[in-house]
Amino acid sequence: DFLEYVWKGAQVDFFLDLMQRTMLLSKWNFSKNELYLIPSLLKDSLVEKEKIKGQRCVIDFSNSFLPNGIFQRLLCLCVAHSVRGNENESDHNELIMEPSLYKTYATIEFEPGFIIHLLEDEEAQSITIFVGDDEFAGKSLKVVQAMLRKVNHDVMGSG
Repeated sequence: DFLEYVWKGAQVDFFLDLMQRTMLLSKWNFSKNELYLIPSLLKDSLVEKEKIKGQRCVIDFSNSFLPNGIFQRLLCLCVAHSVRGNENESDHNELIMEPSLYKTYATIEFEPGFIIHLLEDEEAQSITIFVGDDEFAGKSLKVVQAMLRKVNHDVMGSG
């Protein structure tokens, strides 16, 4: 509705497609309405990483730098991946929980029981992945690494 208002109906589909292809937005399929996630508009939240339980993996960018927008694009890919789990709900007899998202923190369920927490630390130039269930620790690292490679290739032009 906002884009329709701003652009007066012209080129809205083009802008939505462009923003989705550049991972600046993602469809939000956790509602019956047509909604979109725009991570750059998320509110900030105070997160005490010491209170997050589970296995932890830190992706450290301190020897180079963590480009602006990488975490937001990672959130778009994670939400899209999570939604794919919801599409197969008849196989699981469960629904994937709706992600809890903030500017630098997210809790996302990829499939029933496979929950990850992502935390961006801009000062330390790192992204930390927390996984509550040890069974999914390796899988979560592989999924997030693949997503970061996709962002690097598609958006950062390193492909």
